[in-house]
Amino acid sequence: MSSSDTAAMYDGEGSGSVAAKDTISIPQARGSERQSTPSSNANKNNLVGDYDDNSDDSNEKGRKERFWEYFAHFRHFCGDLVNHPFIDKGIILFIIINSVMMGIATFDFVTENPDIEHDFETVDKIFLIIFTIESALQFIFHGFNLFTKGELVFDLVIIVLSWFAEDLQIIRAFRVFRVLRLVTRIDTLRKLVSALFSVLPRLSAITALLLLVFYIFAVLFTALFKDLPLDERYFNRLDLSLYTLFVMMTMEWAGVARQCMEYHKWAWAPFVAFIALSGFIVFNLIIAVICDAVAVIEREDEEEVSIADQQDERVDELSKKIEGLLKNQRELQATLDLLKNQR
Repeated sequence: MSSSDTAAMYDGEGSGSVAAKDTISIPQARGSERQSTPSSNANKNNLVGDYDDNSDDSNEKGRKERFWEYFAHFRHFCGDLVNHPFIDKGIILFIIINSVMMGIATFDFVTENPDIEHDFETVDKIFLIIFTIESALQFIFHGFNLFTKGELVFDLVIIVLSWFAEDLQIIRAFRVFRVLRLVTRIDTLRKLVSALFSVLPRLSAITALLLLVFYIFAVLFTALFKDLPLDERYFNRLDLSLYTLFVMMTMEWAGVARQCMEYHKWAWAPFVAFIALSGFIVFNLIIAVICDAVAVIEREDEEEVSIADQQDERVDELSKKIEGLLKNQRELQATLDLLKNQR
C-alpha cells in the first residue's frame, strides 16, 4: 500500500469519526434542550408566583393606606364639625337649656303631674343623645388624647354614668355639672379660672395661716367656754369648736357671743379678735391675691393687644414702602420705555 492510499484511508476514517461525533452531539444537545425545558418552566412559574405574591402584598398595602387615608379625612371632618363655632355655640345653648330645665323639673307642678314629668324626661333624653353624639365625635377626632383634656373627660364620665346609672337619682343630679363646660368655652370665665389656679401657691400659704388661727382659737374657746350652759354644744369639744368658728367666720357670731357674755362680761374680746383676724385680715389677703392675679392676666392681655397693634402698624408701614417701591418701579419702567421709543 502506497503512502497516498494510506493518507486517503486515514482521511476517510477521520471524516467518518467527525461525522459520527456530529451525529452523536446533535441528539445530546436536543436531549439537553429537552431536559432544560422543565427547569426553565419551573423558573418561569416561580417568577410568576413571586410576581403574584408581590402584587397581592402591594394591593393589600394599598388598601390599608387608602383605609387610613379615608379614616384621617373622616377624623378631620368630625373635628371640623364638632369644633365649628356654630356647633360650639349650639352646644353651649343646649347645656344652658338643659340646666334650666333640670332646675324647673324640681318644682311641684312638674313632679306632681306625671305627663309633664314624662315630657321633661323625654326632652332630657334628647339632650343626652345630643351630648353623646358630641362626645363620640370628640373621641373620634382626638382619639385616646381625649383623656388628656379634663373637660372632655368629665363630660364623657357624666354621659356614661347618665346612660348606665339612669335609675340612680344622685347620678342624674350630677348631670347639672355639665354646665361647668361653659367655663372652658367662654373666654372671660376661662381667664378667671386661670387666674384662680395661678394664685394657688400663694393661697396655700394664706390657707395655712388661716388653719393656724382656727386651731389656736378653737383650743382657746374650748378652754374658756366649755363648761358654760349654752343653748347648744358650741365649745364642748375641739371639733365642735372648729365647726362653731367656721360658722362665726361667716359673720354669724353675735348670738353665740351674747350667750357667753351673760356668764363672762369679757367674752366679747376673743370673739372680736377671731373675727378681726379671720374675716377682715385673712379674707382680705385672699381677695388681694386674686385681684392681683386678675390684674396680671389683664396686663398680659393688654401686652398681647399692644404687640398685635405694633405688628399691624409694622405691616402697614411695610405695605406703604412696598407701594412706594412699586410706584418707583413703574416710573422707571415708563422712563426706560420712553427712552427706547426715542431711539
